[in-house]
Amino acid sequence: MPESASGTVLVLISTVVVMLIGLGIALYFQKRTKTAEDWAMGGRQLPSYVIVFTQFATLVGGGVLVGHVSIGFSYGLAPLTYGVCGAAGCFIMAIIAAWLRENEFTTIPDILEKVYGKNRFLQFVGAIMAMVVPFGWIASQATAFAKLYAEITGIDMNVLIVVLVIICVLFTIPAGFSAVAWSDFVFGVMMLALCVLTGYLALDMGGGWSNVVAAHPDPEVLSFPGGLLSAGFTTTALWFIAATPGMMTNQMTLQRVCAANSAKNARRTLIVGGILIAGIELWVVVVGNVCRALNPGLDSELASGWFLTQIPTWALALFSGFIATTIISTTDSALQSVSVNLTQDIYKQYINPNADDKKLLSVSRICTVLVAIAAVALAIAFPQVLNLIVASYAYSASGLLVPIYCGYAFRHKNILTPVSGIAGMVGGVVGCGLAQAFESSLPPIFGIQMPYAIYGILASLVCLLIAAAVTKKEKTKA
Repeated sequence: MPESASGTVLVLISTVVVMLIGLGIALYFQKRTKTAEDWAMGGRQLPSYVIVFTQFATLVGGGVLVGHVSIGFSYGLAPLTYGVCGAAGCFIMAIIAAWLRENEFTTIPDILEKVYGKNRFLQFVGAIMAMVVPFGWIASQATAFAKLYAEITGIDMNVLIVVLVIICVLFTIPAGFSAVAWSDFVFGVMMLALCVLTGYLALDMGGGWSNVVAAHPDPEVLSFPGGLLSAGFTTTALWFIAATPGMMTNQMTLQRVCAANSAKNARRTLIVGGILIAGIELWVVVVGNVCRALNPGLDSELASGWFLTQIPTWALALFSGFIATTIISTTDSALQSVSVNLTQDIYKQYINPNADDKKLLSVSRICTVLVAIAAVALAIAFPQVLNLIVASYAYSASGLLVPIYCGYAFRHKNILTPVSGIAGMVGGVVGCGLAQAFESSLPPIFGIQMPYAIYGILASLVCLLIAAAVTKKEKTKA
């Protein structure tokens, strides 16, 4: 809690200023949003620096503020490794970035149609899979915001959840992707500046890095390069299996690649964005380990909240702006992404194929409101939603990684059919579910207890290849 009522006022003022900036950007771009394509993709003419920062701001959310700081508190330099795992997903996606941009995809079902052929069930399953992670992000980010601001202001968590989602709806409805991307650009720059400021304050609290290392109860986790694996080889391997495929199949990342103003810039923005995503973990390491050095008995998940109580009131006010920019930029991006799926892949494909552009634009905005209501209900009903997000990543990667990237690899081989794409997605989800159900009895591989997601990915690959072989033979006979 701030030291006084004036401190609480400063926190609220800082947050309101951030939100007004975002709203102003949304209203500015509303006049330039004439079509459903504009709303979905911002005209596909966004400059590189905007794409870089909207990638960065979207992918760095409440999980970094709470979860990653907790990892730093417990495992020293290990968050740097986690950051590299996430960046690796961006770097691998950069390989296909030019192809994604040249084909002007809007959603994941568009990619599936391109490589497997048009099939209504294929596109429907792809749309559902594409929405899993972004929808979960909306609820989880709202929960993270409410938990942090409840500590700062004392306002009820449910009220804060509703307020955050309403603000994100107001950001998204007027101009869709353009408003989200440009507000992310502004917020991303603010985030970097505030990371530098709060990182400096944390180091000052700890008396400098050398004093932090000296006072740390387990200095071995801060050694280089050994500290990078201080979470253990098994946990580190699990991070790679979870974070890298999750980044590679995230529709929000794919949207930003396809919104770049050129194929060359699409690839470049992923590389630079990946570097920034890995770089933010330096801030995580500093804050987490300063908290560990100064208060080693603290519960790791409370490290971020404890840090807030130690900084000056003026810095707390600025940090509250940091919280707002970080979480809002992720939430509005996810909200817009799910709305695009519902409009383009569900409404247009199955409900009203003849809808004109004006109608699609209207439906996009209505879907934004409906998604927001559903996310608020989920966040309030399941405040520990982060566990659901972990599962959503696993199922999303299991169902989409192989169909998208094998689809790209074999796109010119004439062996892919709609049935093989469906088999890859359904087989991955079923395999993931079975592995999760029997996770405790699964044998280790090379001494590592693999997460259930890896079994889902392997099942997806096997099902896709078998279905491709069978349906290709049938197609040849026909």
